[in-house]
Amino acid sequence: MIDIEFDHIIHYVDDLERFEFPGQYLEIHKGGRHENLGTFNRLVYINLSYIELLDIFNQGKIKQQSKTQEGKYSFASSIVEKGYQQGFKKVCFRTHDIHKLKEQFLARGLEVVGPVSMKRQNKKGHEIQWQLLYVNDHHFDVMMPFFIQWNKSDDEREADLKEYFQSQLEIDMIEFRSHQRQTMVENWKKWFDMEVVETADKYTLLQSPIKKVKFKITEGKDDMIDGIYMIDKTIDAPILIRTRGANYHFKPE
Repeated sequence: MIDIEFDHIIHYVDDLERFEFPGQYLEIHKGGRHENLGTFNRLVYINLSYIELLDIFNQGKIKQQSKTQEGKYSFASSIVEKGYQQGFKKVCFRTHDIHKLKEQFLARGLEVVGPVSMKRQNKKGHEIQWQLLYVNDHHFDVMMPFFIQWNKSDDEREADLKEYFQSQLEIDMIEFRSHQRQTMVENWKKWFDMEVVETADKYTLLQSPIKKVKFKITEGKDDMIDGIYMIDKTIDAPILIRTRGANYHFKPE
């Protein structure tokens, strides 16, 4: 069994510095700059799982990065290839042993790039470090997740970030649309040890081994990450907010 759980989702937002989430349902915190990528981010912390709002400060750098070995599987290529359309671009899973995970993926027939060491400054001026692992399969062109190992333990990171958590919220589900739904389901079961928890004519619901976040794979003409579903303890009826090419669903507890 592989050791992964949902870590974050990337939402590309043009002119991010002036962006405010409609209705202020989400608190947005300053992030940092990825100098090598030409990008910067702002962050919405739910718990240790979060939403990364991302924008570009140097288009030349992100174009260059998208052509590198690791960049062609990263969010950089997904932004460039989609013509800089706003919306959700990538899902990332957290692991505690990225080198073991790499060996498991190689044994399952995936092409692997990394681990790649990265770092940035946070808003307190402290350096944050992590490693990324990218995977691909040439016969399957639906967006693949990528994988992260932070340089601190979950407990250490929670102590650092707890003041930013929106404790009234809980990430419940991520929805994908795919023109290869059944292929995607079978691959995610085989590669990522996902389990089917519900199936219907037009969608399949998967869950990772940690069983904290579900993944809904829905039939669609285009391959995309359609939306994020969050349980909100403060509301009595469902709310849908579509902003900058992405759907945010809030559901009562």
